[in-house]
Amino acid sequence: MLTASCHCGAVQIEVDHTPPSLTQCTCSICRRYAALWAYYTRKTARVHAATGATTIYMWNDKVIEFHHCTTCGCITHYEGIEKHDDERIAVNARMMAPTDIVGIKIRTFDGADTWQYLDE
Repeated sequence: MLTASCHCGAVQIEVDHTPPSLTQCTCSICRRYAALWAYYTRKTARVHAATGATTIYMWNDKVIEFHHCTTCGCITHYEGIEKHDDERIAVNARMMAPTDIVGIKIRTFDGADTWQYLDE
C-alpha cells in the first residue's frame, strides 16, 4: 500500500499498489496543475479527509471534479461525478513520496489536441 498526502496532511489517500505508469496530460488544466496522474478505481484508492477539507473545481462539461485541499491548496485527485466503485479516480502522484514513484514510466497524454498517448 502507498499513501499520498497534501502538504498540510489534511487530505490523505491510500492506494493498493504502485501504478504501472504515470500520466502527464497536456490539456489546459492539467498542464497548469503540473500533476502526474496515477489511475485507480474507487475500490483501490481511498480518500481520507474531513468534510470540507477539499474544494472542488469543475469546468467545461462539468463531469470531472478536481479536488484541492482547502488549507494548503494542493490538488490531490480528480474523479468523475459518478461515484461507482469501478469508476476511475486519478491520484496526483506528486503527493506521494518521491522514492515511491522513482523509475515509474511517465506517459504524455495529448489532452489538448488528439486525445491519445504520444508514446503509442
